[in-house]
Amino acid sequence: MSKIPKCLVEKINSVPAKPGIYQMKDSDGNIIYIGKSKSLKSRVKSYFNTQHKWNKIKKMVFHIHDIDFIVTDTHLEAQLLECALIKKMKPIYNVQFKNDKKYKYLKIEHCFKNKPITIVDERENENCFGPYRSKNILFAIINFFEHIYPISKYENAYDFTYNMLPQPIKKETFEENKNCIIEIFSKKKKMLKFLSEIESKMQLAASEFQFETASIYRDILHYIKYLDDSLVNENSNLRTSRVLIGEKIENGYKIFYISNNNIILKKKYKKLTGKALEEFLIQAQKLENDISHNKNEKSDLDFKNIIKAEIRDTTSKVLLTIDNNYNTDEFINKLMKNN
Repeated sequence: MSKIPKCLVEKINSVPAKPGIYQMKDSDGNIIYIGKSKSLKSRVKSYFNTQHKWNKIKKMVFHIHDIDFIVTDTHLEAQLLECALIKKMKPIYNVQFKNDKKYKYLKIEHCFKNKPITIVDERENENCFGPYRSKNILFAIINFFEHIYPISKYENAYDFTYNMLPQPIKKETFEENKNCIIEIFSKKKKMLKFLSEIESKMQLAASEFQFETASIYRDILHYIKYLDDSLVNENSNLRTSRVLIGEKIENGYKIFYISNNNIILKKKYKKLTGKALEEFLIQAQKLENDISHNKNEKSDLDFKNIIKAEIRDTTSKVLLTIDNNYNTDEFINKLMKNN
């Protein structure tokens, strides 16, 4: 750090090794970048101790004249705070989270004169799915469904073939094709079945040395898994589940009650008892009924994805699904043993 101004070196050295967010500022005091980390100290120092390959990062580091930071109890809270601040301040060097108004929907068309699927800016009806971040992936998916038209259903499976040239849309096959796509997009089990069939066709094409077709199936498998991962509908377990997350923090435990990938209530405890946890659950469930959630689903998508990813990552947390058989004593015991 020899070339860094002394005042900035002192600021960097004062950053704690705790979770939170950092804000990089230029000489005019403008926030030019916001980031988050499980350990603020090591992350902030890495900007000045590393030979960065990317010119964008080098340029940003050159313009850093001050750093502010906010400590959080957990990495989850750091991620959510980072997302909220980027949306609000839109720093010049941040890319992710800034432009959620550009997120798109896939619309299953109802008229056989149109394409089977189109991209639209806003949710128009019950056969719109999304929102999704990647417009390029959506274009690839639309193109794929045009090349496998028409999809038909037999028993519990779907019948389709990839055609190098799209087949013309016909009135007599459009309706069944449309119903198949709606079913695939709206039902988790059907989506998984469809993905399995794509994988089987990919392996078959490869075994027959049809490598171009196999690569198309391979790519679309990745893209539709993106859809599946982002899928939010009434049949999704992640949408309707209620989850309790517990995490050890510096001076005790942090508990989160999550419903529909929204944090309904969070609380810090120095000591956690069964009675305290039951009281927390009663309070959370009351709030769950009273709270009206954010209706801006485009903006809400980023926050939900952060929470969804945290639910899946149990390396430093303990999860309890709130169902008819939940056991708070087991949850507390695991939390106390968790490192």
